[in-house]
Amino acid sequence: MAGLESILHRRPPTAWDNFKSSPLLFLVQRTYAWAQPAPPAAATSAKEKVRVVCISDTHNTQGSQPPLPTGDVLIHSGDLTQSGTFNELCDALDWLNSQPHALKIFVAGNHDSSLADPQTREHVVATYPALVYLENSTIELAVRGRVLRVYGSPYTPKHGSWAFQYPRVFPLTYSPAAHPDAEYQPTDVWASIPPLTDILITHGPPFSHLDLGGTGCYALLSALWRIRPRLHIFGHIHAARGVECLAWDEAQRVYEDVCAGKAGWGGLARLVWWAVVEKVRGYLWRGGKRWEKTVLVNAAAVGGMKDDQRRGAILVEI
Repeated sequence: MAGLESILHRRPPTAWDNFKSSPLLFLVQRTYAWAQPAPPAAATSAKEKVRVVCISDTHNTQGSQPPLPTGDVLIHSGDLTQSGTFNELCDALDWLNSQPHALKIFVAGNHDSSLADPQTREHVVATYPALVYLENSTIELAVRGRVLRVYGSPYTPKHGSWAFQYPRVFPLTYSPAAHPDAEYQPTDVWASIPPLTDILITHGPPFSHLDLGGTGCYALLSALWRIRPRLHIFGHIHAARGVECLAWDEAQRVYEDVCAGKAGWGGLARLVWWAVVEKVRGYLWRGGKRWEKTVLVNAAAVGGMKDDQRRGAILVEI
């Protein structure tokens, strides 16, 4: 297995693998994991909580996945298919359409090449009116007496000749402010996310978060600092499945700088300091209102060396 497939489908590295690869990153990741904030307490009553069922990267395995949990909104963040054929897509959408959730939304992934064809998209819209397909677009959902703004995009950094890709940017040279005319395509893609987005759906992860060691998009991470949605759902990197909470604090900023190569061992020292500070703040403000947080969900539904694991969906409440 080579190229993108070897990245997407590789086994999770062991702790020893990570330490041998980079002692600095190993210690930084462990320190940041210790400093992770608890998921945000819901600002709404139990009756107003919205149950979001998150799934991604089913790759034609929808028939063998565990039953989906009940919820208000079902979101699939791409790679419904393996080869991207029209028949594969229709099979996956038949399954998605059959689910009982009142609201069902999906984006494409790099494997879903048939959705790059305008005629296929027209067919999907006409054939599956109960499904909402987002491609660099927004929808407002009325659910449980609330209005949630949802933005979805299928795009990921280029690797090979897959669909829905843009040139990868590198942390040490990327600066959105230096490109006001959107010379970089990723700047253009992520600049279109509305500032009041509640739920962001992308196929790929942001850089340094649930991305298995820096394979995520740095331009997307920069956009997240601007948008700070309540929930960000993605997949793409199968072995990085999980849930993470971002507090948008100094500990997070230093952690990302070290991962990006912008800081070294001095960055680790600063991270330890800020991690302790944020832990103390969290204790002192326990039960009180803290700043807004973002829940990240890598909902890749297949895993293992040969994608032989069926891991189902992840349920979150907002």
